[in-house]
Amino acid sequence: MGALQERFIRELEVRKMSKNTIDNYVPLVGNLSAFCGKPPLRLKRDDIVGFLHHRLKVEHIAPSTLNNNIAAIKAFFSLVARDTSVLSGIDNIKHAKHLPMVLTTDEVASMIEVTGNLKHRCILEVLYCSGVRLQECVDLMPRDILSKQMLIHVRHGKGDKARHTLLSRRALESLRHYARTVRFRKYLFEGRSRNQYSNRSVEKIVTSAAERAGIQKAVSPHTLRHTFATHLLDQGVDLRIIQKLLGHTSIKTTTIYTHVSTQTLERVVSPLDHLELSQGGEL
Repeated sequence: MGALQERFIRELEVRKMSKNTIDNYVPLVGNLSAFCGKPPLRLKRDDIVGFLHHRLKVEHIAPSTLNNNIAAIKAFFSLVARDTSVLSGIDNIKHAKHLPMVLTTDEVASMIEVTGNLKHRCILEVLYCSGVRLQECVDLMPRDILSKQMLIHVRHGKGDKARHTLLSRRALESLRHYARTVRFRKYLFEGRSRNQYSNRSVEKIVTSAAERAGIQKAVSPHTLRHTFATHLLDQGVDLRIIQKLLGHTSIKTTTIYTHVSTQTLERVVSPLDHLELSQGGEL
């Protein structure tokens, strides 16, 4: 798209869209244009519907991914083309929402124990002890580890919002040992070229640890985030505190963990059992 692409990027950056969002939205509009064989500004509603239909029925992308595609297209036509008429009637599709998969405490422990590489072990411990997102993890700098407060400072969370989340003493001990073995250039976790670790590298670390631990689940960095939240709920931590730690804008997003945590439900006592009643007849 050239100049048009640069304009789209500027519009997204002005609105504080995350790097991940921009990296997803911009190529998608280019793919749409290439699929239809037309410049983006000449696309019609039927072109967009045809592209989305192909993505869903031929490429078999997940409904959630399709909704992300729709969001990217809507952003382009509202911010750059200034024409939303071509999107008339194109809305997100409804789909069944699945409960997040979480690990047991034993499974998390096994993943950490089978990881011999110190840096990789630190990454696993940081992901689980703090619940940070994948991009938030690779964006961490040494100064973001606030050892006195036992917190991790997330400078650029989703929506470019800063927050603090938990730092465990075990993770801090590992990070201090790790810090003695490396010279940081900028980021807490860097590759051999001393550049920022890629998302893909962290994903491989997590999936490899799960495989070595013999876990028969599709484990990703986000699985550790879900597990962090669920285990906090199991410990009786207030849902609103978990909301703040995760960086959720709405408490509704956090309430999904109430459906995952069975231990919390098991600890709830029926109000009937709190009543002082005289002993009734035998059953």
